[in-house]
Amino acid sequence: MALLRELLAFCLGGVMMMLALPGWTSPVEPVVPARTPVPFDDGWRSEEPVTEQAASFTMGTDSESFLEHFIDQLENLTVKETWGSHIFGQVRYYREKKDAFGNKADFATASHVMRWYDKEGRCGNVINASNAIVLLAGANQGKSTTNILQACHKARMHIFEIQQRLFDAQFKRFRDSSLVKVHRKGWSDKIQQLQITLPLNNHETAGLFLPTGKWKNAVLLNETVETIPLADFVLHENLERISYVLIDVEGKEPNVIRGMNLESKRHIFPIFQYELGGTWTDSRHDENQWGQYGIAMYLKALGYKLFLIGATLSGQEKPILLQVDPEFFRFFSFRPEVDVGGNLLAFHPEFADAGLWEYLQGFVRSSGSKVLAVD
Repeated sequence: MALLRELLAFCLGGVMMMLALPGWTSPVEPVVPARTPVPFDDGWRSEEPVTEQAASFTMGTDSESFLEHFIDQLENLTVKETWGSHIFGQVRYYREKKDAFGNKADFATASHVMRWYDKEGRCGNVINASNAIVLLAGANQGKSTTNILQACHKARMHIFEIQQRLFDAQFKRFRDSSLVKVHRKGWSDKIQQLQITLPLNNHETAGLFLPTGKWKNAVLLNETVETIPLADFVLHENLERISYVLIDVEGKEPNVIRGMNLESKRHIFPIFQYELGGTWTDSRHDENQWGQYGIAMYLKALGYKLFLIGATLSGQEKPILLQVDPEFFRFFSFRPEVDVGGNLLAFHPEFADAGLWEYLQGFVRSSGSKVLAVD
C-alpha cells in the first residue's frame, strides 16, 4: 500500500504541477512561479513561508499498519504545502549547488558533529559512559572510521563489514583497542543469512543484493553474512543512546532505517546519516521497499528534521546542510527512476543534544528564512 500510495501521490503531483504553473514546459525542469522563491545571497528564502505542521500520533507499536497510518496522516497534513514556494527553493538551491552535495561531503558533517562532542568532553582520555558512541556500517578499508576517530579520538565505535577479507583487516587493526569493536554482520530490518554480491568494477562495493538488472554481471560470492536490525543490536549491547550512526549499505538503507524501530526508539537514534544515490533506483534496492520520498515522509512523521549533506568546495571543510521536505524528492524530478545523490542527515531536536542542534544551525540553508553565509 505504501508503494501504491507513493506512486499515486507522484502522479497527482505531476498533474497538480502542470495545472498550477502557467507556462509549464518540461517535467524535468519545472518553471518556478515568479512570486515565490526569490534569491537571497547564495541561497533562497520564501516571500510567503509555509508554517510547518507537526504530526501528532500515538506511539508505541511497530506494526506495519501503524506505519502506514503515519504516512496517511502526514500526507493529509502536508498536501497543502507540497507545492509551496519553499519546496521550489530547496530544489533550486540543490540544482545550482549540486557539486557541493557529493558522496564525500558527508565527511565534513560527521567530523564537525564529532568535534562538537569533543568540545563537550565526550571524547576525553578517560573512557566512561559519557563518551560518544558511533555505529558505522560499511567499514570497508577504514576511511570513515579514521575520520571519526581523528575528530573524537576516544569515541566508542561499533563498526560493521560484510566482506570477510575487509573484516579481517579491520579486526586486526583494532584487535587491541578497548574503544572500537569490529563486527562481521550486515544491517537490515530482520535477522537472516544473505549471500554477498561483488560488482566487477572498482567503483562499487559489495552488497547484499542479487546479481540482476543493472548488476546482472556482478559476482555472487560463495560467502554469506548474517544481518541484524539495529534495534536488536543496541538492546543486545545495552546501549541506551547512540551519538551518531553512519548508514552506507548499498541499497539497503531503507531496510536499515525500518530496522531501527524509530516509532519507539527515536530517543536512542536522535541523529544519523544515510546514503542516497543510484542504489535507491536500481536492482540493489528491494522492489517492495520504500523509496527516497517514502522514507523521508516516514522520518518527518516521527519528528525528524531532514538535511541534505553538502560541504564547501574549498577543501570541503565546512558542512552545508540544506533543510528539505519529503516533497523535495518528488519535485527534484518527475521521473521515478531519477534519484537524489549524496547523503541525508536526520536530526530529532527533541531527543538530540540541544547544544548540538544549536551548533548545526550555523551550517543550515533553509528556504523559509534568511540563509546564513558560511562559505
